[in-house]
Amino acid sequence: MFYERPVVRLLGMPHSFQDFLLGLRSFDVSISSDWRVQRLKNLIDGNPARVRWNLDQLSEQLGLQMSGRQARRLFKESFGMGIKEYAKKKRLEVAAQQLRTTDVPVKAIAIDAGYLHVGNFTRSFLKHFRLCPIEFRRLLRETNTKD
Repeated sequence: MFYERPVVRLLGMPHSFQDFLLGLRSFDVSISSDWRVQRLKNLIDGNPARVRWNLDQLSEQLGLQMSGRQARRLFKESFGMGIKEYAKKKRLEVAAQQLRTTDVPVKAIAIDAGYLHVGNFTRSFLKHFRLCPIEFRRLLRETNTKD
């Protein structure tokens, strides 16, 4: 019996993977997903803060011809995460972008991201980025002034 070394295949350029790890770029996991799931994803991407609707009603409004339960199942199969989790991630990414590019107070950014309480926003942001929003903004500003 001979041991054969495993072969590692590069699925893209190394910098693409670094961008993915740093959150600068996201990979579209599902290229061949259902058109209904793509329509749901596009709705969430367009306005992640507003995704708090009843999925049965939302499916009907979008003309998806499926139940909310089926929408949740298909979405999770296509993207590897639930609709609420995906929407929360998008809301936090939009908030991070606002923290990077504007001087808007954190409270206003939290409200824009769909959070009713700043504490909940800070807790979610801290869990996702491992920094509270104020530290995130300060760290980015220090980095930009050094360049």
